[in-house]
Amino acid sequence: MIAAIIPGSAAGNTLPLLLSDMPKACDVSLLLANLNSMPFDYIARQKAQSTHLNWYIVEQLPVFAPDRFEASIGSQNIAEFIRQQVLALTYTAHDMAPFARDMNHVDAKGDVLPPFVWDAEDRRTRMASLDALFFHLYGINANDAAYILGSFPIVREQDEKAFGRFRTKDDILKKLKTIGAGQLA
Repeated sequence: MIAAIIPGSAAGNTLPLLLSDMPKACDVSLLLANLNSMPFDYIARQKAQSTHLNWYIVEQLPVFAPDRFEASIGSQNIAEFIRQQVLALTYTAHDMAPFARDMNHVDAKGDVLPPFVWDAEDRRTRMASLDALFFHLYGINANDAAYILGSFPIVREQDEKAFGRFRTKDDILKKLKTIGAGQLA
């Protein structure tokens, strides 16, 4: 599953749209994180027959209701944590300023703050944190998460080529252990 926020415009049949009645972009960011998580992608791949997700399949996939994110892990509210990660991963260019404004990423005068600087290590850490959190929310333990992550051979191959090990798996399992110990950040 590849999900993205796009500006209001026409779309063809190969770009299916989920239109939200959620009042704020910060609520939509929770859905965006859920749809882009590795556990969700694993579940989607079990249902999909090809590289295209039909609507009847999307309608069957397990998406969390927004109120599920109102819990906390340690002293950190899950929804707020997800919103911070999605904002930093999404707002990396000025053309995403309307999204940043909708996410209340503004200064005291109401002006949108500058975009986040693209930092590959920071992005890797944020994505691993989100994936580990969603493994936790889906109730998937570390052993099952390791099995699921092993079913992403392209990610493994790219990591081994770049880092000499399956770094994505290692990072997510490390974050999952931290979450299990009661700390989100």
